Amino acid sequence: MAYKHLRSEEMLQVSSSWIDPQSPARAAILASADLSGKLPRIEEAHAGLAAAAQPAKLPRMNALSAEEARLDVRHDSIIRGVFGLLTATAEMLDGEAAAELLALRDTLIPEGLSSMQKTYRAEAGQAAQLEDRLTPAVVARTDAILVGQGPSQKSLTHYLQEWITIGKKLGGLEDEKGRLLAEQQSDASSGLALVKARNRWIRVVNALVADGELAELPAPTDTLVFGPLRDAEKKAVLRTRTTHAAKETTGEVDTIPEAP
Repeated sequence: MAYKHLRSEEMLQVSSSWIDPQSPARAAILASADLSGKLPRIEEAHAGLAAAAQPAKLPRMNALSAEEARLDVRHDSIIRGVFGLLTATAEMLDGEAAAELLALRDTLIPEGLSSMQKTYRAEAGQAAQLEDRLTPAVVARTDAILVGQGPSQKSLTHYLQEWITIGKKLGGLEDEKGRLLAEQQSDASSGLALVKARNRWIRVVNALVADGELAELPAPTDTLVFGPLRDAEKKAVLRTRTTHAAKETTGEVDTIPEAP
């Protein structure tokens, strides 16, 4: 049994069916005199692993990621809008006027629409580069290009400044995420708690499997209770062996994974 190759989330997925009050697998465990006594330990091991695998700072990390995703939508809209406006206007003009608009477009967005495909950190750097490109001469030209009508009308410069502001916010959010990750990785006690919780889960599951074998469960019941565990274990072992094989190919390791 190579349960140690399972990822924590895979462990939790397997044991969740054993503790779910509505799960047929839990009902089967409760119906077996040989297995039902293990249920309290299963619930304890599951809860302990869930707590240890949940980083203390995860809510803040999730909030940061959600804010980045929100800003990125607006970031991409501005790039598409600026690029599309200058391109479409140039299409309707001839000669030097069209060439000047396209040159301005390429000055502002030299990488074209691929600028939207960058990481948040890269988008922050890209916005800083845009700020450097907004020379007085360029700003004079973007000030003269108006977008919209009536009270909502704004200059193209307004949207470029908004793009820059978004880039700075993305950079700040990435900095905070980096600090949180560093703190999490340096928290040795948190890592130790996860190792202990995983080992506890493995011991409890080993005991449950052993009792299931002694009970000689009917095949349908055995599959219902232990089928997901065996499937997860098989995939985990295959994943581990594939990873080791790849590393051996590059000379990174000189051992093979143990057999299940």
